[in-house]
Amino acid sequence: MSFKPYARPDVRESDIDAVVDVLKSQFLTTGPKVPELEKQFTALVQAKEAVACSNGTTALHLASLAIGLKPGDKVVVPALTFLATANAVRMCGADVVFCDVDPDTAIMTLENLKAAEEKAGEGIVAIYPVHIGGHCADMKSLSDYARSKGWKIVEDACHALGGTNQAYPVGACAYSDLACFSLHATKSFTSCEGGMVTTNDAQMAERMRILRNHGMLRDEKTGPWAYEMNELGYNHRLSDVHAALAICQLSRLQEVGQRRMEIVQKYREELDGLSPYIKSVSPTENGEPLLHLFQLLIDFDKLGKKRPEVCKALMEKGVGTQVHYIPVANQPYYVELYGEPNLPGAQLFYERVLALPLYSSLSEAEVNEVISAVKDVLL
Repeated sequence: MSFKPYARPDVRESDIDAVVDVLKSQFLTTGPKVPELEKQFTALVQAKEAVACSNGTTALHLASLAIGLKPGDKVVVPALTFLATANAVRMCGADVVFCDVDPDTAIMTLENLKAAEEKAGEGIVAIYPVHIGGHCADMKSLSDYARSKGWKIVEDACHALGGTNQAYPVGACAYSDLACFSLHATKSFTSCEGGMVTTNDAQMAERMRILRNHGMLRDEKTGPWAYEMNELGYNHRLSDVHAALAICQLSRLQEVGQRRMEIVQKYREELDGLSPYIKSVSPTENGEPLLHLFQLLIDFDKLGKKRPEVCKALMEKGVGTQVHYIPVANQPYYVELYGEPNLPGAQLFYERVLALPLYSSLSEAEVNEVISAVKDVLL
């Protein structure tokens, strides 16, 4: 019985060939593959602009710079997310207002947002909704409210590439200013490490392209070597090697997406209803997701089992698991900065959640092995 991690990249010979072709070319970085990937991405998500960068964290950082975050500003961030969503705000010197989430979906709702606003008082300039696991937030209601307040909206869509949200592809920015994606090796589509920001604002896109490359502006009048830097920039670039892999991966969007959701459906059919204390994270009503994660919610106390013991027992049966995530507001850095959080929805979700293997190369036999192991361990 082979070991099945919670995530595994689906790398094929065509991916390897695409990377080797770049390695044999004269451009390993800052070549033609990055704009090719950006063009493909805009068509995929139906946004006007796409800006490639080195990872999902730098995507969030560039988006934060694009909306002009500065010290004294406040940004509402769901507490149940990866560190990077909040950290990107802090990288700009702004403050994070942690928002609670629905305890059964980990998604920030409009009610959660209003409660966070009341706690924060004055100074909010933006909200960063997170499509956790691929399940989408209700962007229309969040957007309508944020727009009425004059706030910017940045979607953390790092888990949600390939899904739709309220009739639009995730990343179309129909209800946001910018959307950020990760192409990390654990994601549905990968460039090993990589990120993307989409927007319909050409000025924001151009600023991000400058900032990802040290803030340099070429000065062709002086000479082909000349450049000037008017503000502090960063090395947030994506290489052509990574872009070539991403282009090849994204060409299989429909095939990979269909297989992932077939696995999700099989898990739900077999595992939902096993016990009153076990259920999967249910889809929101905000679109058709392409899930990055398949997560169970388990009341370990009522089941009479501890999560570390369950993880160890599943691992011994060849099934890898993961927990997404420890609430960011609980991290020592943020506790020291803002004090102990009171976010019961995020805490309740965290205490129950466990992710099972989900990747397109899982065979039917392997899916059945996961299901059998879960039943053996949890029942």
